[in-house]
Amino acid sequence: MTEKTQRIYGFDFARGLAIIGMVIVNFKVVMVAETDAFLYQMVELLSGKAAALFVVLAGVGMTLMYQSAKRKKDFEKIREVKLSLLKRAAFLFVVGLSYYFIWPADILHYYGLYLSIGILFLPLSRKWLLITSLLIIIGYTVLLSFFNYETGWDWHILEYTDFFTLHGFFRNLFLNGFHPVLPWLAFLLTGIWVGRINFNDAKQRKRVTIVSLIVFIVFKGNSMFLVEKLSSLTPSEALDIEYLFGTTPMPPLFFYMITATSLAVLIISVSVYITNKFPHSLFVKQMISTGQLALSNYFFHVVIGMLFLELLYGKLEYAFSIEFTVVYAILFSVLIVVFSHLWRKKFKQGPLEYLMRKITG
Repeated sequence: MTEKTQRIYGFDFARGLAIIGMVIVNFKVVMVAETDAFLYQMVELLSGKAAALFVVLAGVGMTLMYQSAKRKKDFEKIREVKLSLLKRAAFLFVVGLSYYFIWPADILHYYGLYLSIGILFLPLSRKWLLITSLLIIIGYTVLLSFFNYETGWDWHILEYTDFFTLHGFFRNLFLNGFHPVLPWLAFLLTGIWVGRINFNDAKQRKRVTIVSLIVFIVFKGNSMFLVEKLSSLTPSEALDIEYLFGTTPMPPLFFYMITATSLAVLIISVSVYITNKFPHSLFVKQMISTGQLALSNYFFHVVIGMLFLELLYGKLEYAFSIEFTVVYAILFSVLIVVFSHLWRKKFKQGPLEYLMRKITG
C-alpha cells in the first residue's frame, strides 16, 4: 500500500464471500439430513471453509487496528485498541449465546473468545505467528490421541448434550464444539499475520497467491491420496482414516486446518485483486457492502432466515430437501446482498455493527 491507512476493500469483499458461504452451509446443516446426493456433497465441500475465512479475516481486522496505533507509537492508543477489542469480544460472546437454542452451531461466541485470546498475540513477529499457529494445529492433533472427541455429542441429532454444565460448556468451547478455540485460534493468528502483508503491492500479492495455492493443492492432494490408499488397505477403519487424514471440519485435524487456512489466504489475495481491478463494478460494490455488514448479516441469517421457515412450515431441522435448501440459501443471500448495498448508501454501519460500537465504544 502506498498509504498504510488506506482501506483495503478486498478484505470486505472476502468477508462478503464468507458470509454467503456460511449461509449456504448453515442452512444445509440445519435443514437437510445427511445424504449421498451430489448437490449435498458439493455443499459439504464448503463446510468449515467459509467459517475459517471469516475467522482469518477477524485476525486481519485486529492487526489493522493494532498496527495503526503501533505505527504512531501511541501507547495510550494501543491500550484503547486492546480494550475496545476486549469489549467487542464480550459483546459477540453474549450475542452468540443469546440465540443458542435457535442455532447451536453459532460461531460468534467462539469468535469472541478468539478475539480476547488473540490480543495476547498481537505483538508477535510474523514468523512466530506462523510457528504458533502450526504448533496449535499439530498439538491439537496429538491431543486427540488422549481425548475422546465424541464426548458430549449425540451425533444422531447433532446436539451437545451437556452444554449447560460447567464442564461440558468449557469442553465445547475449547476442545470439541463446532468451532473450538483449540485449534481454531490458529485461523485467527494466521489472520493477524495476513493483516501485515502489503496486498496492494502486486508482486507481493502474486507471491502470496501462488504460495497459498500451492500449499492448498499439495495438502489437499496428499489428504485425498492418503484417505484413498489407507481406506483400501483397511476398509473396516475407513471412517477413522477419513477423520484423521481428511479435510472435514469435525474433528478439525491437521489436513483440514492447513487446507482451510491456505484457501482462506488465497481467497483474500484474489479478492484484493478483484476489488483493485474492478473497483466500479456493481457486483464488487455489493459484495463489499455485504462484507461490511458481516455481523448483521450473520445474525439475520439465523433470526430471519431460519426462523422464517420454521414459522412458515412449523419445522426446520432436517425438514427440507437439499435442492430446496440450496435455492432458499441463494435467494436469501441475494436478499442480504441487496439489503447491504442499499443500507450502506444511507448508513455508515450495519444495525448490529452500530449497536456494538454504541455499547463497546
